[in-house]
Amino acid sequence: MIRRSSVFTVLVMIGLLVFSAMAIAAPKKYNEAPMLAEKVAAGLLPPVEERLPENPMVIKPLHGVGQYGGTWVRFESSPTWGALRMIMYGHSPIRWVDDALGIEGNWVESWESNEDATEWTLNIRKGIKWSDGVPMTSADFMFWWEDMVLNPEMSDQVPDYFIAGRRTAQIWAPDEWTIKLKYVAPAPLLPDRLAMWVSNGHGERLIVPAHYLKQFHPDYTDEYTDFEVLEERMEWWVNPECPVLTAWMPVEHRVSQKLILERNPYYWAVDTEGNQLPYIDRIEVDYVEDVEVIKLKLLNGEGHMQVRPYLQLSDLSMLMRGQQAGNYRVYLWDSGSGTGPMLYWNWNHPDDAKREVYRMPEFRRALSHALNRERMQRMLYFGLGTPTSGTFSPKAAEYGRTEEGAAIYEQWRTAWLEYNPEKAKAMLDAAGIVDQDGDGWRDLPNGQPLTVRIDFNAQASRTDVQINEMAAADWEAIGVRTQLNPVDGSQLSLMDANATFDVHNSWEVGDGPNHLVFPQWIVPIDVSRWAPLNGGWYSVIGTDKEGTELDKAPRERSPVREEPEPGGPVARLQELYDIAKVEPDQAKRDQLALEMVKIHIEEGPFFLGTICNYPRPVVVSNKMHNVPDVTDLPRGGAVNPYITPYPAMTMPEQYWLEQ
Repeated sequence: MIRRSSVFTVLVMIGLLVFSAMAIAAPKKYNEAPMLAEKVAAGLLPPVEERLPENPMVIKPLHGVGQYGGTWVRFESSPTWGALRMIMYGHSPIRWVDDALGIEGNWVESWESNEDATEWTLNIRKGIKWSDGVPMTSADFMFWWEDMVLNPEMSDQVPDYFIAGRRTAQIWAPDEWTIKLKYVAPAPLLPDRLAMWVSNGHGERLIVPAHYLKQFHPDYTDEYTDFEVLEERMEWWVNPECPVLTAWMPVEHRVSQKLILERNPYYWAVDTEGNQLPYIDRIEVDYVEDVEVIKLKLLNGEGHMQVRPYLQLSDLSMLMRGQQAGNYRVYLWDSGSGTGPMLYWNWNHPDDAKREVYRMPEFRRALSHALNRERMQRMLYFGLGTPTSGTFSPKAAEYGRTEEGAAIYEQWRTAWLEYNPEKAKAMLDAAGIVDQDGDGWRDLPNGQPLTVRIDFNAQASRTDVQINEMAAADWEAIGVRTQLNPVDGSQLSLMDANATFDVHNSWEVGDGPNHLVFPQWIVPIDVSRWAPLNGGWYSVIGTDKEGTELDKAPRERSPVREEPEPGGPVARLQELYDIAKVEPDQAKRDQLALEMVKIHIEEGPFFLGTICNYPRPVVVSNKMHNVPDVTDLPRGGAVNPYITPYPAMTMPEQYWLEQ
């Protein structure tokens, strides 16, 4: 049976949610998995009481205390195991809970700030150990900060949330269990932003095993003169030697074949009865390049719980028919997407004539009115989801806190939603984008041919490819020649890094749970989105790269960057963001975020949406327990945004397998 309910209905269950890491007193007595008890008896491990911290994190299981044992079998279509890294929150200092309605401590047990949020203290959970038994302390964070981030030869950059007032914070550790941060301006968003991503998985590392990595760092050994080996060895998902803080630790890695993980004997969380987590002994991840083969394996009952790599709504009928034979059930978690598969133009296009056209609101709006979203919804989403011009996630907090926020969201969603090809043609005619040479295709105002090229990953999902094909057909129907350009993922990344793409189809706009925690889609602050050069310019403000390389052309700088046009929409968005991120008052921050949205409404769209907040199928074996259904999620889920990571936020360490 498909299990799904309205988010509005589910919201009343917020206070009943039980899978969060609640502030529960630690039990007096601890228990452990049989496989670990055997090692203790053999003298291979210290007793469980000595392996846990002074105050372990206590996780209340979703539907009840689980059983130890079993192997969670899952599949991965990336040789870098990206979906696997979304499972475990262990390296994150703070984590989102209650379906991203709140945050709680992780390895940072508590935190406090002064009144204006310019000085912060992070208190580490005392006694946490790495998976090899070595204590984790503030020295591990400081090694990452001082010897990696602040080292210009390393790849790790200063995170935006360690910058306020356009200056990098002073960061130090007064003792083993404390980290201090001092900013020149308020940094009220710091706790939320420390909960973003899965640290040392998809987001910033923040914590690394210094005792292990120092042997590869040129400042600590004469054996190495560069950072190549260090960069390789710290990727724990392909290097089982690297100690971890996660619930499961890699024990075997076969390149592009299999990754095997076993329970971390030093994992620092227990359930409400004192049972050290996780419940499941092992995870076996098989690399299967073809997602279609993964679906067949699920139909055969070979997997236990799979949401990533993403299962598509187009697979729903097949998955439903196979439930009994495959011994699984299908849940539908909300995607949380504000756009669905979306397209965006290169605001900093290298071709002057194209850049001029791509910056015309009339051109971008005409292409929006040309899209037949009702057809997309009917053919690809079974009528589910909501057609949209393209917004931030509909679950963003600013939309729900006031009537004004709700109205502005709806205005943005519907701004250029109407399917009206004749209106689109008239808008292009008025903008001077007409057929000048009589070949049936519209040209640039200077008379040169206009071809819109949709650049996308050749390994994109079937739904994304179909969206591209439908968009191309709709745009050609109004006289805009459109070329589909599937490229290798590494080539697409290079086009991003060099700001040379034309029209991009890659991610969806989700993020959140508010506009300011991860604002990259609403305001360009890095090189990987719709205004890459202007975002690159912002990304170095407050770092030692600010004001450098000005004698070089924008695309010859590292990172590529160019100052935004004064008074233009990008400059105004960045200015509003600078004010918003240091504003201590939440209501005022909300208002500033909505002012940023208004710029998108007045001068957008800067990205183009299709169908938002459609559901994601989740396949769960009937042997797997404590996996939340949509009714257990206060907001119905928000699977797509990596900022609020799924399934890590559902705490898989409390999943258990029936033996």
